[in-house]
Amino acid sequence: MALSPIEKARLSARLLTLREQLQSGALHALQVVRATAEALDLFQRLGGRVPDTQSAPAAADPGQAAALQAQDELSDDPNSANYRYQDTGYISGSRKELAAAAIKSARDSGQMLRVTDIDFKALEENPRQARELIKKSNLFGQVDWEGLQAGGMTPQAGYLVDRVYAAVAVMPSEDNPQARKSYALGIETLRTRLEQAKTVDDVTGTMKEIAGELLGTRLNAEESERYTLLVAKGRELSAQRRGIEEANTALQNAMYTASAASAKAQHAYDHRIKRGWKIEPEHEKSVADAAAVYDQAKKAWGDELAATRDEISSLREQYNDVWQEQQAITDAAQARNLKSPEAQAWASLGERFIKATMYRKLRGSDSFAGHVANAKAGDPPSWDWATKERAKPVKRASKKRITFTLKVVEQFERVGGRPVAVASTRELERLCGFRAVQSGNWVLSDFVSAKWHVEQTAGAMQDMADVLGINEEYLGFGGRLAMAFGARGTGGKGAAVASYDPIERVINMTKMNGGGSLGHEVLHALDNILPSLLRGEEGTSGEYATLNPEVMPEGPIRTRMYELQDAMATGAVRLTETIKINPSARATAKFNLDGRDNLRGVALAIKQAGSVEHAVMAVDDAFGEPKVKSLQKQKAQWRTLAAAYYAPDDATEVTAATGIPVSDFYREALNLDEGVAGKYWSQPHEMAARAFQAYLEDRLAEQGRRNDYLSCLADNKHHHFPELGMPFKPYPEGDERVRINAAFDQLFKTLRDEKAFEKAMTQTALLDAIFGVSND
Repeated sequence: MALSPIEKARLSARLLTLREQLQSGALHALQVVRATAEALDLFQRLGGRVPDTQSAPAAADPGQAAALQAQDELSDDPNSANYRYQDTGYISGSRKELAAAAIKSARDSGQMLRVTDIDFKALEENPRQARELIKKSNLFGQVDWEGLQAGGMTPQAGYLVDRVYAAVAVMPSEDNPQARKSYALGIETLRTRLEQAKTVDDVTGTMKEIAGELLGTRLNAEESERYTLLVAKGRELSAQRRGIEEANTALQNAMYTASAASAKAQHAYDHRIKRGWKIEPEHEKSVADAAAVYDQAKKAWGDELAATRDEISSLREQYNDVWQEQQAITDAAQARNLKSPEAQAWASLGERFIKATMYRKLRGSDSFAGHVANAKAGDPPSWDWATKERAKPVKRASKKRITFTLKVVEQFERVGGRPVAVASTRELERLCGFRAVQSGNWVLSDFVSAKWHVEQTAGAMQDMADVLGINEEYLGFGGRLAMAFGARGTGGKGAAVASYDPIERVINMTKMNGGGSLGHEVLHALDNILPSLLRGEEGTSGEYATLNPEVMPEGPIRTRMYELQDAMATGAVRLTETIKINPSARATAKFNLDGRDNLRGVALAIKQAGSVEHAVMAVDDAFGEPKVKSLQKQKAQWRTLAAAYYAPDDATEVTAATGIPVSDFYREALNLDEGVAGKYWSQPHEMAARAFQAYLEDRLAEQGRRNDYLSCLADNKHHHFPELGMPFKPYPEGDERVRINAAFDQLFKTLRDEKAFEKAMTQTALLDAIFGVSND
């Protein structure tokens, strides 16, 4: 019966403990027997093969074995507790493996992970691994839409739930341990609550509750009591102010009435004069009485305003003080609530999710508001949306992608170099400063293979150190890089040649295919680890200096890295590009170039170019690389016009070698990636690793030396592709190869001059913090 990932991790952890106990020498004789028996049983359960104890170790030379055993007290017997090619350390701690295995097992089975299922303390011992594991694809699980339908959820409600789930970010909104834990809690809580819904109103009600928990205000008892008193005080002050203001308003209205009466009396009086009518004393008295009433009302209002101005001002100030205190209470409560587990959980699910909860507000999600409107109107009417194939079809690999891999030699040679004096994995660890050397089952049972790989690795690291002018013990970064032999993958047919794991920072060499690419993987390790060493702080697993030199501190090392990047990618070879053409562009081109005399500037250059390529490049030469948007637009228009002028009349597009100028090395890498930049072969760190292989082979050859285990066949003549009738060129060649080699020379000279490795290795505490080294 096959073991589950969690069971394998548990048994591996127990086997490690038994090995450490056996190696310590602290066990009594009976305890040694029992521990050995248990260890052998666990080893076999994990798939290991225990050779016949009556036969000699495979192909071991008796004289050499006896001499080595007498010298270092190590055994060539794979069953011995002192086997010379045993693990020197464990690259991943048992609790970390269990935590990772639990997540991967749940992902593979489609189960949603609960926060209580995850050992966050163990997982966060390696933040890089935690960052890779705590993400939506691992935690969310598969939704049982059929079960929800059977439980009474309407198709409209289900569709809304699906849209909410789609809004959840693929990773936590922040990169820290608390955000990762909050993210897991958010996913668990969201699914638990939404999958209890039956109707659209249930879903929108839950989203409203979540918005309240995220952005709402909840007061504690003391705050609530004080807030209630302040509300009452504010109402009292408002009532007093309104009473005074209402009295003032009444006097003001009386003044307006008296003013209107006075104006009316004056108008009647003026009208009689205009008409020439006789003015009687009562007419004059009417005007005077109305004016007196107005003056009296105006004075009364003015006097009241003056009398109450200070009181109203005081009441307003008191009310403002009360309001400010209320606001301070709510601000403090809201700030506290934002730190609550619920609010942090919702916030960690990302901006799109937050906007979905606020769909009824101005800053909310318009698209989710549209989904809600459709759902309330009865769309979708059935569960068809959930029963359709939800998985995206896997793109069929091309013949090129299936068959092309870098070749390795059948027999590995080493010519020249220092003698290798390494007779165990422990000595290899000390020689190169590795954190640990971990072995797969074949190392633990196959003496000859183990011995060969350990000796070849030692020789390769020594030869590489000679080329770089850097002591080999520094190439293990003072015990922060680990080496594994067939212990990190599944092996078998099609297994990788070798690999570098940026999460655990370990190079793995496979049994059959590992040789020939050690230098390639060491460059990956250097590329990935160097920025962290130089900055003095941990970086992400996807951080490579050749991919983005800006991740390193400003200085000569970063400058050399930019120069290496430039040497690999820039050149005079133009990439092909497709330029779209429409009828109006062709008409414009003919009008501007054939319908006018005395052409000048760009128009004349296009007319004289003679071909699409030369015409478009003439435009590029004329405009250069403009920074102003208006000039960028003009350049694009002239490029289209140039292509249209020389294109066939019925063409809707033209393909020409008028793209950005690049190196042959980059163009060939892009060809291997089927034109998709950054797919694999054209990634800067992959180009750098292949270029480093070429560099190592060239510099060794200059000294009459060779090491096929370090790197082999880094020459394009070895990579002809007969199925397609064309050669592939994964490595730099010619003048570009010379230029790239010179850039590597300058990079490693600068590393030596700056004593980058020496300075970094002296900061043990810093290194432990960066690489998460622990002794669990």
